Amino acid sequence: MADATPSRARAVLLVLSLCLNVGLIAMIAVGMGRGGRLFAAPGVMAPAQIARGLPQAQREKIRDLAAEHRDALRDRRRAARSARQEALRVLDAPNYSSADFGRALDDVRAADAALEEETVSLQHDMIDALTPAERRAVAERIKARRAGPWWRRLMRRTAPS
Repeated sequence: MADATPSRARAVLLVLSLCLNVGLIAMIAVGMGRGGRLFAAPGVMAPAQIARGLPQAQREKIRDLAAEHRDALRDRRRAARSARQEALRVLDAPNYSSADFGRALDDVRAADAALEEETVSLQHDMIDALTPAERRAVAERIKARRAGPWWRRLMRRTAPS
């Protein structure tokens, strides 16, 4: 007949498992409370967000515009990542030089500016492709998304009137 009392090791594992599950539930609750989502959502001006809710022809046009910019964006992201890696290499070099690190940070700034410029160009092209009614609809979606989920709006303090 099997022993009805659990071993000490088994009891410790059960308690540890319970603690980990409670911690995981707490992390999920905090994550949902902070942003309403567990994972980062695409930005409000991302091509997929702009295309959402548009007629099929306009969605195709937005996808085509995003495809036109895709290679340039990838190259600029790669250049920005490379510039950051180079700045870290200069920072970690045994013969550190403040001037070299300053130049590396200038390269990071330039790479980030080029990436931002390409991103803004894509956004400009997408918005220009929309009709006035579609632009208004996109603007309304952005405003609604910025307002947050309904339950967060209920919890906000309102100014006394």
